[in-house]
Amino acid sequence: MSSNVADATTAPTVAGSGELLGHPKGLYICFATELWERFSFYGMKYLLLLYLTKYHLFTDSAGYDVLGAYAGLVYALPLIGGLLADRYLGMRKAVVFGGILLCLGHLLMAVEGSQAISYAAGTVLSEAITLNDGSVIAAGTTLANDVVIQDVMALKVFFMALALITVGVGFLKPNISTIVGQLYSKNDPRRDAGFTIFYMGINIGSFIATLLCGYLGETYGWGYGFGLAGIGMVLGLITFLWGQKFLNGLAEPHDPKLLKQKAVGPINKEWAVYLGGIASLAGVWFLVQSEPVVHLAQNSLLIVAIVGLILFAMLHQDDKRKDMIAIGLAAATAALGLTWAFTNVDMWLGGMLLGLVAFIAYGFIRHYSEEFSRTVVLMVLITSTIVFWALFEQSAGSMTLYADRVLDRNMGDGEIRASMFGSLNAGFIMLLAIPFAALWVWLGKRNWEPSTPVKFGLGIIQAGLGFGALVLGAQFPTEAGKVAMIWLVLAYLLHTMGELCLSPVGLSAVTKLSIGRVVSVSMGTWFLATALSETVATRIGKMAAVNQEATGDLASTLSTYTNLYEYLMWWGLGAGALMIVLSPLLKKGMCGIR
Repeated sequence: MSSNVADATTAPTVAGSGELLGHPKGLYICFATELWERFSFYGMKYLLLLYLTKYHLFTDSAGYDVLGAYAGLVYALPLIGGLLADRYLGMRKAVVFGGILLCLGHLLMAVEGSQAISYAAGTVLSEAITLNDGSVIAAGTTLANDVVIQDVMALKVFFMALALITVGVGFLKPNISTIVGQLYSKNDPRRDAGFTIFYMGINIGSFIATLLCGYLGETYGWGYGFGLAGIGMVLGLITFLWGQKFLNGLAEPHDPKLLKQKAVGPINKEWAVYLGGIASLAGVWFLVQSEPVVHLAQNSLLIVAIVGLILFAMLHQDDKRKDMIAIGLAAATAALGLTWAFTNVDMWLGGMLLGLVAFIAYGFIRHYSEEFSRTVVLMVLITSTIVFWALFEQSAGSMTLYADRVLDRNMGDGEIRASMFGSLNAGFIMLLAIPFAALWVWLGKRNWEPSTPVKFGLGIIQAGLGFGALVLGAQFPTEAGKVAMIWLVLAYLLHTMGELCLSPVGLSAVTKLSIGRVVSVSMGTWFLATALSETVATRIGKMAAVNQEATGDLASTLSTYTNLYEYLMWWGLGAGALMIVLSPLLKKGMCGIR
């Protein structure tokens, strides 16, 4: 956040500025821009795995890898985009640059190429075929293994589209939200209401896009769904460009002269950032095809961030003690976490929890400062969110394939498309967000409001119960052997209720529990944990990977998904219960912070 625009009351006023319905006009520009950006993002998100597995005939596992790498990067790169905007570009320029990349990426997604062709083992080729690696199998050959022929050039365009979208989100997403905050002075009573309006745009965009893009993509062709998502992003960029005059100069670079300074040869620093963003596309293009690299990097960075913040809190005291035991514990925790990451990357969380418990015990025995205690609690909360989001983010992965393969989607004479069920989350948020906020206020007035750790535990438990609904629904299949839609709707309802227990209070907890000097680092750690949960979610989904040929065996496919969801149900119930059991200790460690 730029220092010269911290207080909107001192910002310059420009022609055309003012208020609309009691809020700055710039809020509605940000609202519309974010609505269309989220329209484009969610419009393609719930189509992505279906497109890969049904059109390009990726295996479930390969499709999950692409989805995990892409989603993990989408949630990680905004950290870099936010830093570049704060240090150099300013938020307005960053949003425009990100919006241009997003438009290009989403429009490239509409390039389908040729549909993949599958040849089963034992097939005698009537004509020669060219494999993806360029080798040729002659006509008359009897295939010993299954062979899939894909449009390699179309897939290269597809991965470039994902790279453009990923980098574009990195520049746009953190900065459009920051602009909203800049429109209000720090103590403006309208501030919370403004953010509520802004976030409603996110959910409206998500809800409409998942229905429209999902229906078009699955009914008339994938390119139509992806193309509509791209049109949405173009509208968002046009809206922002038109409405820049209503931002009151609050999103400009903090030091415009800095941007004009030479960086490399004749290239100034502003263009160096743009060219660097474009050059990064090559690396991101590689990474969206390299999920193991993304996942390992996320693990390593998160371990370093958590251990580093706790160690900083240990040493952040008046006497500046260089406590060797603390350093030893930090090294041991890092080593333990990395060992888990390399040997069983999906189970590294156990190592982190053990290390954090050791830090907690040692810290309280040594009577460390309140800052240390609060930091430890925050790191436990951040770590617990990985469990929640890894369960919650099954929505675009295994739950979408579940809806496609084993759900009875017939309604009257029509059929609901599998991708359209993703709209339920945004729909339930719009229905339940205000009642949940009112509930916490009502409970707070009576001193019954649960503590932050208890809310986290309740959120994780409800994520587990959502999968319990699917496990229960599998016990009552229809005559065709499929699961009734109501059970998936119930699962989304429970997951959304869990999100409303955990997500809104999470970011608030980061700002309240962090040491002042490292609030940004703590916030970055929160989002890094969210990014990691995306790849963890897809790795979990691969536990229910089904061969394309096996999807016709409905009973076997349903059993595979039910076994996974029973496992996730117990994980959610167990992790949530653990958080509630630990809540008295964690509440004490918050040292009066609510």
